[in-house]
Amino acid sequence: MSLLPTALTWRSAWRQLRAEPGTALSVVVGLALGQALTLLAASYLHDTLWPDADLPERERLITFETQVRGPGGSFTDWFGDTPVVPLAAALRATGAPLGPMTRVLFTELPAHAGEPGGTRRSTRLSIALADPEVQTLFGLQPLAGDLGEALASPEGIALTVQSAEKLFGTAQGVVGRGFTLSLPPDPEGRTPALQFPLVVKAVLPTPNLNGALVFGALSGYQSPPAKAYLARSDNWYQASGRLFARLLPGATAEQLGARAQAEMDRQPLPPGFPMDFLKGGGKPAYVRAMPVGDIGLHGAGSPLRRLQLGSLAAAAAGVLALAVINFVNLWSVRTLQRQREIGLRKSLGAGAAQLARQFFAEAAVVAGVAGALGLLLAWWAVPVGAVLLQREFHAPVVSAATVGLTAVLCLGMAALSALPLTLIALRVRPAESLAGRNHTEGTASRWLRRVMTTLQFGAAAVFASLALTVLWQAEHTAQMPRGFEVENRVAIDLPWWCQPAETTALLEAVRRWPEVIAAGAADDVPGRDFSSWYSEFNRPGGPSVSLRTGVGFTPGYLPTYGMRVIAGRLSADHRAEAAQGAIVLDRSGVRALGFASPEAAVGQVLSVAANFNGGQSAPIVAVIEDIRLEGSRSAPQPHAITPLAEREAGAISVHSRDPAATRARLTALVKQTFPDVQLDALPVRDMLLQKVADDARLGRLVAVAGGLALALAAVGIYALAAYTLRRREREIVLRKLHGAGPGAVAALLAREFAGVLAAACAVALPVAAWLSQRYLADFVERAPVGPGSLWVLLAATGLLVAVTVGAVARHLHAALALRPLQALRG
Repeated sequence: MSLLPTALTWRSAWRQLRAEPGTALSVVVGLALGQALTLLAASYLHDTLWPDADLPERERLITFETQVRGPGGSFTDWFGDTPVVPLAAALRATGAPLGPMTRVLFTELPAHAGEPGGTRRSTRLSIALADPEVQTLFGLQPLAGDLGEALASPEGIALTVQSAEKLFGTAQGVVGRGFTLSLPPDPEGRTPALQFPLVVKAVLPTPNLNGALVFGALSGYQSPPAKAYLARSDNWYQASGRLFARLLPGATAEQLGARAQAEMDRQPLPPGFPMDFLKGGGKPAYVRAMPVGDIGLHGAGSPLRRLQLGSLAAAAAGVLALAVINFVNLWSVRTLQRQREIGLRKSLGAGAAQLARQFFAEAAVVAGVAGALGLLLAWWAVPVGAVLLQREFHAPVVSAATVGLTAVLCLGMAALSALPLTLIALRVRPAESLAGRNHTEGTASRWLRRVMTTLQFGAAAVFASLALTVLWQAEHTAQMPRGFEVENRVAIDLPWWCQPAETTALLEAVRRWPEVIAAGAADDVPGRDFSSWYSEFNRPGGPSVSLRTGVGFTPGYLPTYGMRVIAGRLSADHRAEAAQGAIVLDRSGVRALGFASPEAAVGQVLSVAANFNGGQSAPIVAVIEDIRLEGSRSAPQPHAITPLAEREAGAISVHSRDPAATRARLTALVKQTFPDVQLDALPVRDMLLQKVADDARLGRLVAVAGGLALALAAVGIYALAAYTLRRREREIVLRKLHGAGPGAVAALLAREFAGVLAAACAVALPVAAWLSQRYLADFVERAPVGPGSLWVLLAATGLLVAVTVGAVARHLHAALALRPLQALRG
């Protein structure tokens, strides 16, 4: 006898799927959502582990990563930029066991190309400057032209297909065409602004955005500007780019990392390095070698990638498991309703194998339909997932491999689901079922159903608690007091080549607008914390104190953000303060330096380390209230900010009575000044949300999983309620005949579900509390979630209660409407 289902079996299975379309739809949608999330997680995993799978000798290709010290002896995360120029020279000089090696420096410049009709196209090119060995290391094969010539000639450059289309409108026939790059003047006045002509020598495929080397254009170091950039990057404490190399046979990444660290340890500390950074012992900077194949899960940025991948995988596994439980629960009820059919089959000679084939076929049809729908959902959800995770999905979600994975999942779910259904069918006695005496599934099966429903509710409680924690923390971070105002403030970033005269002209134009209250420029929008600098300051006779610097602000900046001066004063144009090299402290800085009061600090002159203003002594001209520029994961630091008469680049901030109008006018003004760039003015609050964007995206991902888990739990409790009503309908009728009112009937059903809910909370909430506290442990400023995340847990419990009540309400109404005669007849 064949173990495979026959055509008749498949047709019967299809009829069973269509018999109750509502039930089938809820099961299919749940399974499809779980499979779609699984396929997205598989694509994400592929992009994380194998973005450079086709690189030649990938297992021996390494890169270097750097970690530095921070205030109070803290450590930064690892990051991929390293001091590539001196490190490469040192490794070669000491005979490190390396083959080909390339230094890669990155820059972004506006490019302009003339069209045959006289029109001009412009774009910003993300340019990677690299040694010729980059072609060997990364196996770069041009689609057109000669990459070696592009890297070797002073005027040569290679464009990716995407960059060529932006600059020329096409990637076809662009080899040999020329364009110009706009080079800004050197900040130190060594070179003026100029237009540098280049010729396209090669066209390359657009690289995988998840790969180790991402660029829009590739050039060598032969041009004078590239040579100057290379010379300025020869600094051990300047993380300027990426360094890639191929290990010689027998060498390991650990050996190269130790050698690189030894070279770093030989370097003297940079001028003005705050000794506070070395608190607790250790080194000022660390270097490690990382196999390119390990970057995804262990390299720079991997903690976030692992968290996102783990969250997506947990969501997929949780939703898929809950959907399978729902399938088993709902189909078990249907199986009990089909006892006469099963009894007839068994009386006609159907054995265990035939029943198993039948239920496997039914489960396979359901899983197959869900799998097809899951593939479509995954394909549709790729753009949504890319936005949610801020990551491109390079591996195709719909491919032969993912179709095969879907088939395996469908078969696994079918086999897993068919087993309990077959066991229920085997317990049916033909004589009793044909006589109208229905068989129940038994105590063990009932307990199994309760356990599965408890798992559903437990998973929903965990996902809901985590989503509430993450989103609450993100909102708390966005709203925490910072010492400056952000409402009705608008800001725009300026291109890095913007000159002081251009910034000043922009500010003068903005201040003439009638809706503008104040406007100023600084290095960054306060609180965005894209970069931070520190230096040591000394009051006469006092100890060295590390203060956060790096904010150089023009007139109007403090009023723009409502930063109140509480002692001292600033001139209207800041020229006197700029000439003195003066600083403004916040209240924390005053306390850190040991002054009795803000008033006592004003007028004092501090000695300064060499890395701040060339070591020139800094008089204190004013004190402001405390400001917090750090994020919620970092402890607040005392600040010393610098008044400037004018400044280059940075960001312009505006306090406006009509923020929407100011945004539009500011965007247009900057576009008019810099026609080759696309910059948009944004509300400052939105800019600050970039600091919590990763947490907010994670919260939304967990919230989606929590919502799906709650929905599936509702379906599960609905199925349990349906089965409970069917199993106890005679008992309910008898109780009603003996005078039981609606309250007694409701209490009877409530006891059934209250136990499930209580068990789920007892198991899941401690786990949810532990996970929530572990997540919050990374923050200095934490959301007020209560002791042990109590408020979050109570909210999650409330959601579960609401879902339970909503799911059983229909069945409670049906129980109260039962007709005694019909129930007693069965």
